[in-house]
Order: sequence, then C-alpha cells, then structure tokens
Amino acid sequence: MKLPLVKALLDPFFYYYLKIPTVPSLENLPGIKVSGLWNSPKNQIEILLDGKKIDKLQIKDLNQQQLLFPLYNVNKTEVTEEYNPGIYIEQKAIGFIASYEIKLDHFTIDDLQFKLTQFNDKLLLQKPSYQNKKVIFRKKETLLIYQNSFEIIK
Repeated sequence: MKLPLVKALLDPFFYYYLKIPTVPSLENLPGIKVSGLWNSPKNQIEILLDGKKIDKLQIKDLNQQQLLFPLYNVNKTEVTEEYNPGIYIEQKAIGFIASYEIKLDHFTIDDLQFKLTQFNDKLLLQKPSYQNKKVIFRKKETLLIYQNSFEIIK
C-alpha cells in the first residue's frame, strides 16, 4: 500500500490485503481499548423497562460531587497514564453508541451501576452493570466522524 503502518491501519483495504480472517477490520485488532460515551451536552442516556422510557439523563447528572446524597450509583476511576511507546488510534462516532440488556424479575434503578472513567482530559461513561452482574451488549448504530492514528517512539 506504500503507506506507513500508522496510516495503513486506518485504511479499510489494509485488512483486505492483510488476509487474516481473525482481523477483518480495525475493530478486531488486538490491543488495549478505552471506549465510552464522551461527556458532552449532546450525549444522553436512556433507561428503558419493558420498552418504556423510565429515565433520561446526561453524563453531567452522574458526576455528583456537589450533592449531599447521590442520585445514582456511580463508580468513578481516574486513569492518568502517560502514553507508552506504541501505535494509538483515536475515533469519534455519532449515533446510537450502545444498547445493553439484562433479564430480571424485578428492576430497581438504585441497583444500576454506572462506571465513569476520567482518561486524561476526557470523562467517559463505560459499560454499566446491575447488582455487579454484567449486562449484555445488544447493538450499536454509529457513523464514524473522526479518525486519527499516531505513534509514540521513545
């Protein structure tokens, strides 16, 4: 392809030429992935029960440091790592980022746990859980609006 590897990784034809069935696209590359819903006024979270919307909130509603009694069960972690040598890929997408489901006999919003991660200067909402049980990822419908790759060499 006559491109540096850092740029070739963003090209969909790279994976066609690579001819490795386990790596058909960028999403299937091995490595550490940090992803989530970015804290933005446009982003929102909807909680549905039996197809009916029971709550609608934004990430700022989950960041409850100023409240005496928290409204939601939030676990916040901070990642302050410097970049290690390697190749990094950044992506931004718009649309329906993720839908999760869990089968329950009885639902209480107080048992829903949100995970916020402060990654450098970005606050991300990551996969929720319910009573420390993992929820099942159902679908996403997104459009990629930004991609960048860079390499750190030390």
